[in-house]
Amino acid sequence: MPEDKVLTTKEVAEYIKLNEKTVLKLAQYGELPGVKMGNQWRFHLTSIDQYLQKQLMDSSDEDLDIVIKTKNRPLPLSRLVDHRLIDTNITARNKKQVLSQLAKIAHSAWITPSYESLFVALEERENMLSTGLGQGVAVPHPRTPHQSLFQEAHIIIARSPGRVDFDAPDGQKVGLFFLPCAPSEYVHIRLMAKIAKLLHMPGAMQQLKEAARKEDVMKVLLAYDQTQMIPPKPEDVQP
Repeated sequence: MPEDKVLTTKEVAEYIKLNEKTVLKLAQYGELPGVKMGNQWRFHLTSIDQYLQKQLMDSSDEDLDIVIKTKNRPLPLSRLVDHRLIDTNITARNKKQVLSQLAKIAHSAWITPSYESLFVALEERENMLSTGLGQGVAVPHPRTPHQSLFQEAHIIIARSPGRVDFDAPDGQKVGLFFLPCAPSEYVHIRLMAKIAKLLHMPGAMQQLKEAARKEDVMKVLLAYDQTQMIPPKPEDVQP
């Protein structure tokens, strides 16, 4: 889709996987950004993307579990990240350099076949709308994940001690970056949900921001995995 495309209710419903009636209700209640023109609603693609990004990061752990599908079959986050995909000291001074270094990490680890294609895809997405989440965190990613960019699911984690202006919604500079490497939109949403849930874990965000070594990052991921795999106590199980 073109970056400035205006969507109909039907197109939005297909895009965000909801029925048209639900989309209309969300628009009427002011929860979904749109403009009513006569009897028809119209939606800007950039506004819908911003809405989806915020909704995912603000979702409860219970809602994220539905997306991730981890309650019965946990997928350890540490399996999606290894030492090749971690850089705790990137030296980027601006947004473009961050995207370039993330693409280089992916290419050197054989996660993507083309550094150039990935870098262009990341830059195009960033020019469309900032992937800064606030609180010093950003999640750069291609606009449309597909197998020509990534053949397997992984997550790259990078830390910039100097922090970079990333046009985040809260105005804070960003020092912690996640790059979800997904071969499809379905996998992309699941990876984004896992990142969101990791950041919900008490202390995880700060520990990752302060991680000076790759081992420190892996410790946080393993601690997160442990919290996801411990079965609930009998008294916590709802009938």
